[in-house]
Amino acid sequence: MNAKPTPQAIHARADDREAGRHAEQLAGAVERIADLSRRRFLTQGIGALGALAALTAVRRLGAAEAPPAAAAAAAAGGSGPVKTGQFIFPRLRFAVTDNTPDRWNVGPIGDVNLRRQLATLTNVNVSQDPQIVTLSDFDDMVRHPFVFMTSEGYFDLTETEQKNMREFLERGGFIHADDCVFEGQDRFFRTYNNWMAKMFPDNPMRKIPYDHEIFHIYFDFPNGCPHMQGVNNGAYGLFEPGTGRIMTVNTPGDLHCGWMCRYWAPEKNMSAIKMGINIIIYFLSH
Repeated sequence: MNAKPTPQAIHARADDREAGRHAEQLAGAVERIADLSRRRFLTQGIGALGALAALTAVRRLGAAEAPPAAAAAAAAGGSGPVKTGQFIFPRLRFAVTDNTPDRWNVGPIGDVNLRRQLATLTNVNVSQDPQIVTLSDFDDMVRHPFVFMTSEGYFDLTETEQKNMREFLERGGFIHADDCVFEGQDRFFRTYNNWMAKMFPDNPMRKIPYDHEIFHIYFDFPNGCPHMQGVNNGAYGLFEPGTGRIMTVNTPGDLHCGWMCRYWAPEKNMSAIKMGINIIIYFLSH
């Protein structure tokens, strides 16, 4: 993140919820979304939708071969794979292979801000607790059907990690990968796409068209994914054969640093937060 401007004051306002600001006022403008009935359903029923989607995804993730630890917990009446009815936003732990300073655990305040704004701008029942998921531990991964992954640099995956990632996605898990951007480059973005091409050789990552619902499902982005910095490649997705569902999305322009609300104007930061919310709602509704 060496190329970022000098940090400014935090733009997130602690009194937004207390002041009762409407979501559109907080976002800075009134949004126009074509499918108003769908949006009304999302704003009024997204909590139940999230519970159903999360539970469905976890069941699918565990359907092929239930991990022994999860199965034992369920049989013992324990907490099971997830807290149903609550959306959890975990960070994925993995190994970066170059000397870029910002790695898998960079900027946790960005995750905090996104979770808070998700609770403010929607009625998704989102956990505010930080969560870390380890790529090498499949039993851990299948407990969390949505994971967030970021870093500045190149990364390598062991055979076990490749197997885990592919199986996680094939079972219905979703990964949002975001390039943290090192010196204006797109190291992480290209590396992630290359690994997807290796894991799914007959189904490479493709640029998501601007009219795709992920850009319009809650907030409207007529020009696709907002771009904070770096190489403006546009967002890429892995599309599930037969259904067209996006299994993972790779955003090249450092949305996460926008979530941190430190480097750009409030409107630009909010556009990154709103795109992050769109991605989450897309996952919850598919």
